[in-house]
Amino acid sequence: MRNCVKPESLDMVNYAICQAVNEYLGGKTAEFFKKVGEHHLDEALKRGLIKMKPDDKPLDALIKIARYLESVGYMKRILVNKLSVKEALVEMHGVSVTKSSVAILKEGKQPSHFMTNIMLAALKKLGIQGELKDVEFDEAKCYFKEYWKISYKP
Repeated sequence: MRNCVKPESLDMVNYAICQAVNEYLGGKTAEFFKKVGEHHLDEALKRGLIKMKPDDKPLDALIKIARYLESVGYMKRILVNKLSVKEALVEMHGVSVTKSSVAILKEGKQPSHFMTNIMLAALKKLGIQGELKDVEFDEAKCYFKEYWKISYKP
């Protein structure tokens, strides 16, 4: 992989983007990053990097996004552990933007949450809403865990 962006470089880009967006948009930063997730998903769909169907089950759509993010090197591994048709624990290993995300959070600012916003955009395309809560993270291991709850009628 000679001509690939190194995770350390992506982490610095993420930090710089988050700092600038927080500085310029303040209270609208989270809304901005949600739009970034929607545009990213649209572009990945257009380029054929993600394939979604209108009848995809919500958690299966999240798994497709997880496989995509692994394939582009955003994270080493993402596990979507289904708890029910409406709930899952999402474990992210080897997150490339850990250092920048933790730094931004410690500064009391809004991180990009690229993975989260792409997943929320995928659910939105299916006419479904999702909500999540952070469960745990380990900065040294670049590991995060989230609890996801889907709002839809199966």
